[in-house]
Amino acid sequence: MSSYTPPPLGRIEASIFGESALLDRETGRVFWESGTSSTLYESLTPRLDQFGVEHFQASVLSGILTLAVFGIISGWIQRAILQLRESSPIPSLMSSSPTTSQVVSVLIALTELALLKLPKIENRWLVVELDDYLESLRQEPPVVTWKVKAFHYEYRRLFLLPRFIQSLMRSLLSIASSSRIQKTKEPSAISPAIDYEYTLKLRHTSPKPILTHKIITNEASATYQFGTCRDDTMVGVWTRAMAFRDKDDVAPFTKIALTKLLILADGRTREDYFQQQSNFFTKHGQGDELAEFSTDIQVDGYRPRMLAVRPRKNRAARLFRLHFFWVFTLLGLTVPYRIWFKQHCDFVRVAIVKEISSATNVQRSWSSTSSNRRDVAKTIFGSTTSVC
Repeated sequence: MSSYTPPPLGRIEASIFGESALLDRETGRVFWESGTSSTLYESLTPRLDQFGVEHFQASVLSGILTLAVFGIISGWIQRAILQLRESSPIPSLMSSSPTTSQVVSVLIALTELALLKLPKIENRWLVVELDDYLESLRQEPPVVTWKVKAFHYEYRRLFLLPRFIQSLMRSLLSIASSSRIQKTKEPSAISPAIDYEYTLKLRHTSPKPILTHKIITNEASATYQFGTCRDDTMVGVWTRAMAFRDKDDVAPFTKIALTKLLILADGRTREDYFQQQSNFFTKHGQGDELAEFSTDIQVDGYRPRMLAVRPRKNRAARLFRLHFFWVFTLLGLTVPYRIWFKQHCDFVRVAIVKEISSATNVQRSWSSTSSNRRDVAKTIFGSTTSVC
């Protein structure tokens, strides 16, 4: 009889594109995934390059922004020339009232400034600091938070009168139909059941947001209480990367996407996790007609995206400054700037792996697994582990 071999977590990790995920070590199942799928875009970037559509959005927005800026400048010049022809005093361009076209141009410019994707340089780190930062994340325990909101929908005051008339007409039609049924048949329990089923279906159907608004009656949160935590994050990422590459070939910039993976160690932990989750939802999620449930995994100090900078002298890396980006953007050269930046930038994805075990001895309804199921992470994430 062949023994069961759990699926490798490395392949499952590669298929996760969100910022957080909950996995089961024994079955390899992904129970939950959430967060911005930024890594999905980075994974599709090589394919998009083949069709030349990666910077299409930036090209269009940059072109509109450039036209808007030149439209504002040309409007000021045209207004100044007209005032000079009328032998008026030297106009004050800042105090003169703008025309409608100039106002529209300003609004377009502000809109495009808000839509343009700026380089993520607020989380800029030096390469020598990244290993220390990842080591600090390895020492932090995960915090799993559950939130539930009990609510119902109520019609807005503007639609109360039409709703009342509709309900009144339905009641009159129901009375008329029931009287006709009583004349032809003996009363039975079928029609009340049908009415109740229709009312229940109408109640649990999400109404249109224009006609109604949500009323939250209860809101609660709780954290999962686990026993032990072990960190399986790969350590020394940058030291290992530099050992296999020449220093002259290393890109001066590296985009880093972090992912939080919470792994349930065994079946006992899995049963304990969903038992606590079910108890919490049963206690706080049944106070109203509807309920919303959400899960959140946090690690203190976690940042989803960062930029690693390797300081160099006499290299084009000095051009990567925020004011240079705005200069290129206003000149309509944001696409060449982005292409240049990509040629000097790598992309690295790092998974912060936390494996938790149950704090209580939950009775299991299945046989215990073999030891090789519990040690799958050693061949995937490295043999170095630490206690959270």
